[in-house]
Amino acid sequence: MRVALGQIDTTDKREVLEKVEFLVRKNSADIFVFPELLTTGYKEVAENAEDINGESLRFLRGLSRETGKALVFSMALRRDDGIYNTAFFILGDRIFYYDKAHLFKPLGEGEIFKPGRSLRLFETEIGGNPFKFSLQICYDLRFPEAFRKLALNGVKIIFIPAQWPLTRVGVWNSMLVSRAAENGIFIVGCNRVGEEKGIVYGGNSSVISPAGEVLVRLGEREGFAVVDVDLKEVERVRERINVLADVVDLDIE
Repeated sequence: MRVALGQIDTTDKREVLEKVEFLVRKNSADIFVFPELLTTGYKEVAENAEDINGESLRFLRGLSRETGKALVFSMALRRDDGIYNTAFFILGDRIFYYDKAHLFKPLGEGEIFKPGRSLRLFETEIGGNPFKFSLQICYDLRFPEAFRKLALNGVKIIFIPAQWPLTRVGVWNSMLVSRAAENGIFIVGCNRVGEEKGIVYGGNSSVISPAGEVLVRLGEREGFAVVDVDLKEVERVRERINVLADVVDLDIE
């Protein structure tokens, strides 16, 4: 399947949705991945959060349904019990979602969002080929236990929308590679660019192979890339080095 990275600045909602529509309609790919908090950034999140029937999700669901392309992103989602930072994988009438579990407190996420309480494992198909995947969001990348648990349960590819600052983009790059190589899975991370509230965001959106190879990496400005992903590579890599089969539960003495 073909995976596209839409590395954009999460500015005005209308402008963002226009960029998304332009990229999806113009380019050929099966899955289009966009950054975290796509329609708000960290600007007045509570005021701009939308519910499941809000304008943004209606538009993006319609775009996916009309084009037949999957869209991945996160947004501020309002529910009865509060606001969540929720990642979506939308493919026509199929909607898969995950609530960010690890909230980044230095940016005030703990005061804005309710934390997610569970990992989510999904299964869908692209071009008649079924596969298992999952979603994580930005700061979740720093917690390898979740990625290991997902991999042990059959996930072959994890999509990660993010708002990761330029000052720590080296850590972003290193951990994307680590999460892929230490689990023998594909990792797709799409980070925003631009500046907001004095923070410059670092881009470097990437697709990493199960062997830890960087298949594509964008720079620090708005950009777009498409890469072919062969999920059979997961089995081929594990035939050489099966990390999951060699896990040892060690005691501490």
